[in-house]
Amino acid sequence: MDFVEDYPRLESAQQERFQRVVTRLLAGEVLTPGSPLQPDPDWRFAERFRDLIDSYLRIGGWGFDLDPTLRLARAIHETGAQRVRFSKLESLILCTLRLHYHEQMRLAAEEDRCDITVGQLRERLVHAGKPIAQLSARALGQAIRRLARHSLVAVGRGFDADDDAVIEVKPLVERTFRTNGYDA
Repeated sequence: MDFVEDYPRLESAQQERFQRVVTRLLAGEVLTPGSPLQPDPDWRFAERFRDLIDSYLRIGGWGFDLDPTLRLARAIHETGAQRVRFSKLESLILCTLRLHYHEQMRLAAEEDRCDITVGQLRERLVHAGKPIAQLSARALGQAIRRLARHSLVAVGRGFDADDDAVIEVKPLVERTFRTNGYDA
């Protein structure tokens, strides 16, 4: 599809949906199908008009990355201009969470959700060689909230990084590291 030729052919409601989808993508959001009870109509539109969205984003040096297997879609800058750089602790946490995610998905449980508590994460980091003194609730909380801002994890409102606080590891963790817009 070519944006210049195909966009004017869309109905006005489709053009509005297109604008909403592109705005969300360029704002850094990650599109997902949503829950079965509350599906995201933007996801379905993005699946259907994937080439048109990609054509439009390429005008500005962006690309459209839609992964049907992981069920997520996002905009990625072609030259990495919007690349995120994580600290050493954030990168270690991200690698640990990615490993945990792979372990949980391999179990093929009924749930396709992956959770870990801060206490379990801290224990894994200590086993990886990180000194416990560097893993205070404050340090972990800041790092985890930063990962949450980039849709790699989700935490509850008022997250305080207590040992029993739950972190949901998002499927986007599969798409991290230098080639996909993150420096971890």
